[in-house]
Amino acid sequence: MADNILVEGKPRIGWMIDGDPDTPHVSVMLELTSDQVLLTVPMQGMMSSSDPYTRWFSRGIQLVADGKVIGPTEPPRVLKFYDHSGVVMLVGCRAAGYNFNMAAGAGRIVANYAVLGEYGLELELINGIRTEMPALAAWTRLSSTRRETVTDDEHRVQELTLTLRSPAATKLASSKNLTMRPSWRTSIPERGTLATHDVVQLVTETRRQDSWNANLLFHRALQDLLSLSAWRAFGFSRIEVGVRNESPADPDPRFAPEPAMRWSEVVTHRHRLHEPWKSEPRFLFTYEDIGARGVRRWLKILSTYERAMLPFISMIDQRGMFVQTRVLQTGIALEALGFQLASEAVPPALNSRGQISYNDALQKIIDDMPVVPLVDIDGWRERSRLSYMGVKHADNPMPDMLTVANAYRENALVLRYWLAARLGCSEAVLRDRLSMDPLADEYVAAV
Repeated sequence: MADNILVEGKPRIGWMIDGDPDTPHVSVMLELTSDQVLLTVPMQGMMSSSDPYTRWFSRGIQLVADGKVIGPTEPPRVLKFYDHSGVVMLVGCRAAGYNFNMAAGAGRIVANYAVLGEYGLELELINGIRTEMPALAAWTRLSSTRRETVTDDEHRVQELTLTLRSPAATKLASSKNLTMRPSWRTSIPERGTLATHDVVQLVTETRRQDSWNANLLFHRALQDLLSLSAWRAFGFSRIEVGVRNESPADPDPRFAPEPAMRWSEVVTHRHRLHEPWKSEPRFLFTYEDIGARGVRRWLKILSTYERAMLPFISMIDQRGMFVQTRVLQTGIALEALGFQLASEAVPPALNSRGQISYNDALQKIIDDMPVVPLVDIDGWRERSRLSYMGVKHADNPMPDMLTVANAYRENALVLRYWLAARLGCSEAVLRDRLSMDPLADEYVAAV
């Protein structure tokens, strides 16, 4: 039997089950494209009322059968695909267009997630998620590999002992039982070669089922934290879903066995995925600097300062963003953060209308920072204000692009250092890391 995998550019032909006993199994094509998981469903032709699947793609079209108008329906949110390689569960399905002529047609369904394994059609609710990010292993510096060598009198290695043993798991937060589990795996890239790989898994796992988004929320939060620390985008190299196999009800719950969790790999383009690094990441703060307490603080900051963090985080995914947009996004984040800090003051440091000026918002942030990564604070505030207002308001003068670029750079630097301090990173570490920060060097005009 072939491996049950999805490979870009290699479609699979199989059968679809939609859970409706009145619809027949139909031959379909499942493929992984560069940006989506796509299922192609054949149909009998334009406006065919006898085809049970036409209604999935007939929005805006009236179908008539036996003198009655048949309204459009949405495809089921979960579909099952199977072929000679195995079963793939498609979760979060939605219609995404069609092609018709009078004789035949094909509808397209896009799925949020493809689960490589067989489950029931109730897969919108799950018990857990496991993810892997190479950046997480680099950030935590956790390793399951131990090497011991024996040398001779001339210091030549005569014996090498390689031990792979996973360290204990670390609980990061009580929400969804968020846990970090170091592990390892091996591979044989070519004959005669054995490769070992350190892996750090992030796990959410609960007895009660919840939505995919609710489980993935914490994984995305850690992904964003690592990306903000290194100021570069990091992605998942592996995603797995877990569903508990519930045992029959026991009359006495005290003796009911704990249902086993079954894990299967997930294929998706819905979340940022890992791309090979050109260079090792440098982090402003690491797990050693902030610990599990810092992770819990990050989860709280995300909810408390949401209006500041979301526009800041959104910049990570926007590789080709114009510098004007970057200074605008960081300005929005700074203004929201300064307003929140002023609102938390006792009494609130707001004017009679419950507002705060942009300059005062920047000052509130500076006052809240033990380490300010800037030499000219007054100059930054002026550059930031002029750039933010110039981009935001058409009737304000726009500074030159070099000023705007440096304002963006300094804005992002201040936001990251404020965050690092709030997470528990020490002043000494912050001062030491500044010289290596990718945003520390001033932009200068090319000659």
